[in-house]
Amino acid sequence: MEVVAAGSETIHWIRELVESAGPFGWLVYLLLVTVEVVVAPLPGVLLYIPGGMIFGPWPGGSLALAGNVLGAGLAAALANRIGDRLRRRIDPNNQLQRLQSLLQQRSTTLIILLRLNPLTSSDLVSYAAGMAGVKPRRVMLATAVGIMPLCYLQSHLSDTVFRVWPGLFLPLIGGTIVLLLAVLLFSVRRRDSA
Repeated sequence: MEVVAAGSETIHWIRELVESAGPFGWLVYLLLVTVEVVVAPLPGVLLYIPGGMIFGPWPGGSLALAGNVLGAGLAAALANRIGDRLRRRIDPNNQLQRLQSLLQQRSTTLIILLRLNPLTSSDLVSYAAGMAGVKPRRVMLATAVGIMPLCYLQSHLSDTVFRVWPGLFLPLIGGTIVLLLAVLLFSVRRRDSA
């Protein structure tokens, strides 16, 4: 019973904190989701779930969607710049031009299908599309269409689940911290071994 009360108090405190920040609270959340997409190893679902709880189902889903779209555009733009240089180095005679053209023609459909799959890494799709030369605005549009159902579904589910079982919030926060530390540790060890 204490865990439920602590979870309920924590949720209430976070909502009050965000409300007291006014539009700044919404902006911080939007920036966090955007950064999560650009910094590939961070798991996005851990941000989308609290969004529904904090802002409500529709605003939380909309903010998660907007952050995903902005992050996808940034990731594609970064990869596009790097991809041009890399393609010139790997393929100086433009032999992969036909494959790249085919990918660009079908990119919207491919990105939408990959975004509809909740197991596909949203970050990696954006970087891969940018590397293939797909324009960032096309990546953003396809991301918006493909990831919209997932953002709103997660936001609605979190709002409902945390209203019914507020005690789940603290374990979620603890799990998020453990997961982020594990990703950080793995990244540092991998960098050191390289």
